[in-house]
Amino acid sequence: MFQLSFLNTGLLILAAATVLPLIIWLLAKKKPPSLVFSSIRFIKNTEKEQKNRTKLKNILLLIIRMLIILLVVLAAGRPALRIPGLKPAKTHPPTAIAIILDTSYSMDVLYQGKSILEHAKTAILQINKRLTPQDLCVLVTSDDSWNRLNSQLYQGKVPENLVRGIKSTWLPLTMDKLTAYAEAKLSESQFSNREIYLLTDGQDQTLPDKVNVPMRLIPLKKAGIYENVAVIKAEPMMQLTSRTENQLISFDIVNYGSSVRRDILVRVDFNGVKTAEKFVTLQPYQRLQDTLPVQITQSGWQSGYIEILDENLPADNRCWFAFRYDLHPNLAVITERPALPLILQTFLSVYATAQGSVRLIAPNQVNWQQLKDYSILVVYDGGELSPRLREFLQECTKANKGVLYIADKELTADWKSWYGQRFGVRFGQYESRAVPLTYVNKYHPITTLIDERQIRQSSVSGFWSVSATGSSNILLAAENSGLALAEGSSLLWTFDPAVMQSSFLLNAAFPVFAFRSLQYLNNTRFEAEQMKVGQVIASDEIILPSGDKVSLNGNDYTAFEPGLYTLLRRGAEQEVMAIQPDYRESRFMPSKTPSNKSIKVMGQRWQDELFLSRLGHDLWKYLLVAALILFVLELLLVKSEEWKKGGSVN
Repeated sequence: MFQLSFLNTGLLILAAATVLPLIIWLLAKKKPPSLVFSSIRFIKNTEKEQKNRTKLKNILLLIIRMLIILLVVLAAGRPALRIPGLKPAKTHPPTAIAIILDTSYSMDVLYQGKSILEHAKTAILQINKRLTPQDLCVLVTSDDSWNRLNSQLYQGKVPENLVRGIKSTWLPLTMDKLTAYAEAKLSESQFSNREIYLLTDGQDQTLPDKVNVPMRLIPLKKAGIYENVAVIKAEPMMQLTSRTENQLISFDIVNYGSSVRRDILVRVDFNGVKTAEKFVTLQPYQRLQDTLPVQITQSGWQSGYIEILDENLPADNRCWFAFRYDLHPNLAVITERPALPLILQTFLSVYATAQGSVRLIAPNQVNWQQLKDYSILVVYDGGELSPRLREFLQECTKANKGVLYIADKELTADWKSWYGQRFGVRFGQYESRAVPLTYVNKYHPITTLIDERQIRQSSVSGFWSVSATGSSNILLAAENSGLALAEGSSLLWTFDPAVMQSSFLLNAAFPVFAFRSLQYLNNTRFEAEQMKVGQVIASDEIILPSGDKVSLNGNDYTAFEPGLYTLLRRGAEQEVMAIQPDYRESRFMPSKTPSNKSIKVMGQRWQDELFLSRLGHDLWKYLLVAALILFVLELLLVKSEEWKKGGSVN
């Protein structure tokens, strides 16, 4: 069954102009009636026979003119005829082709010492050899930034150095977008012969429901079942009830293959030094959780990665982690008191260790340049909330500085208003009576280790009755009054640790609660947030995993690769962020057979099936030639009539 297609289908509407000669002929045909006298009847009979011959010739001219218009319009529509039964020719007419190269990271799977991506590049160079200077070619990859720089129509071959320099991408475009982009580029060529070739490893992707250009899938060499192992999680297991230099890094590795993987080497790189390693064995499709020890030698941000040596797919062999840890933190207490209550002084000193410090600072002496280097700030009995102190606390909020607010008995209205805005609470009266604790938030990292049954045996005295009106997390409560609330990088205790009548202060749960509160404020990550490529980062400057520094000037940055990103913000401490790969392609899921008739899978000898236009013909030239022949025929008919009239006159 032959297939006829048009490049410029919109111009076919002009085919309606074919009827114009017919309309003109019909309008010109009408004449007034005539009366025939008997004396000239025989002369009229002779003229009638001549008119019949002329009428037949006029109808023939009318048909020729209509055909000329129709053929010109069809030629402008650029028709192409394809007949499947035709044998491929040795040459092909000028053709515009688009090569879509899948560059998602699953293409890095190794096969016979080369990645699937390298095999795909070799296939592109084979297509390149068959292109002629009359062809147009555009190369489209899954990398949007690469396409914006390099995806253009090339006359003839695509530059080989451009093909060899292509790398995999961590944020691949969807197949719908790739196909639409390729079709848009081919439409710029104005060629009637257009084709799309897709090179992919067969990883599950959603092919478009409809394509306007024939698409062919070129088979690549595959490794059969992808026997891949990946590290999918790495985070610190913080010893949150004690402070030591020795910590553990927890990690998860998964065997996505159907065979046993024995003696896989797993190692940890901590702050640029490979510190520990071990061998593990994984059963088919098993997920294993294990730990490796690290030693913290200095305070600040700690970072690194867990790595396995699995050469099948190197892209997901690393998982990064980053957390902040102070060995000997320095704490500042903003207070008007010359000395702190015993319990408050005790747990602050224990947290700071003997090498750290707890410094008391008067509210009228606060200075951001001086206090920004302290790990944690505590506000207790701050006296009058002056404009200077209010501005300082606002700077702490903007800089994500950890602040513990403790409400004392002499809390002023200004402080109540500040706490109400910061934590979304409404203050009631001050309670001196002993009230039992009734609620523990088991879902917040500060209180997750506290036994609710044990704490319900405790009571608290000397606290402000508050009701939550905002979205702050209530950590502890007594009689529906929040005793501890968390909002961002700040905590609010509405109970006064100076009131010794509170049995909660003597309960074994209180040291755990106090210690974890300080750890939380010190920006220690209890559970590593699994951020993946595509994460939008806001900062003034960013140091990329490659070491390059990027100034954002108020703009956001999208992480295009996994690794460690250092965030530099004005007026704030630098932060290290770990970005992970997207693990959707770590497990190979084969694509479904395309149901679209315009999308076909080529055979192993796909080189012989290139350039589908060889099976058909571009017809516009033939149509113009036919129109020219008809035009010449029309001229001959018209001139023959003139020559005949001229001869009869002579």
